[in-house]
Amino acid sequence: MNRRHFLGTSLAGMALALSSPAIASKSITIGQKQLFALSDGYFDMPASLFLGAPESLKAQIGDPARIAANTYAYRAESRTFLFDAGAGTSDFITHAFPTASKLPEDLSSTGISAEEVTDIVITHMHPDHIGGLAIGDRIAFPNARIHIAATEWNFWNAAGFAATAPEGMRPMVANVQSLSNVIKNNVSLHGGAADLGDGVSVLPAPGHTPGHTAIVLDGGREQFVVVGDLTVHEDVHFANPNYGWALDVDGEQAVATRVSMLDMIATDGLIMGAAHVTKPGLGRVERDGSGFRFQPL
Repeated sequence: MNRRHFLGTSLAGMALALSSPAIASKSITIGQKQLFALSDGYFDMPASLFLGAPESLKAQIGDPARIAANTYAYRAESRTFLFDAGAGTSDFITHAFPTASKLPEDLSSTGISAEEVTDIVITHMHPDHIGGLAIGDRIAFPNARIHIAATEWNFWNAAGFAATAPEGMRPMVANVQSLSNVIKNNVSLHGGAADLGDGVSVLPAPGHTPGHTAIVLDGGREQFVVVGDLTVHEDVHFANPNYGWALDVDGEQAVATRVSMLDMIATDGLIMGAAHVTKPGLGRVERDGSGFRFQPL
């Protein structure tokens, strides 16, 4: 799959605490567009969640495995975009992951205020990507439209889902639905493949969640793609794209999407931004035997 096909075709079917509250962001240029890589901290997760990974690989990455949490932002002429919104400060997040929720400090270090953000594009609605949209019962970014795939929104907000979801998911579903109620008037739903203007588009990348999307920033001669949870650890899902992740809603589809998108990113030489690659999560993808290799910028 080349970039033209990717941009025009649906992909459906396929613990150390942070030492300082201010985390230096990294800025790069995509064409004429300045992009900021932002850290929301990190999570420590059981290595057993990497399905199919041998014990030797689990020992290499550590147990628990440290998983970075990154978001990205850029300024257009009249708009300021944020790609995903971090974990936020709900009890659901802070009790389990006190090392996350650092995005506000890092965003501030770029000179971007919450009030300046005009558009927030969400890859998917897991709490570590949307929790920062609200502070308690108020919107955290009061002037922003929040762009979410309709498939994703409808999946998480289905009536009765908080009671009928698998038992282990129910607290998360309740958290997502509570936050959805706060942000709903600021949400703009799209069909999974959409042009949001100012060089930003979204495309379906399902599997991790039903409406999981990739975000593309077109800089003309160069493109940048935010892959959300397509990959969850740089030492696992690039060399071994067929290994699963226990939090995928559809594991088989997630693997198919991962393989197709990594192949496309490698073929077309795109710059990649990954939520869960060690900060700042920016790099390119190269083929390496039967898998791939992430090359940080």
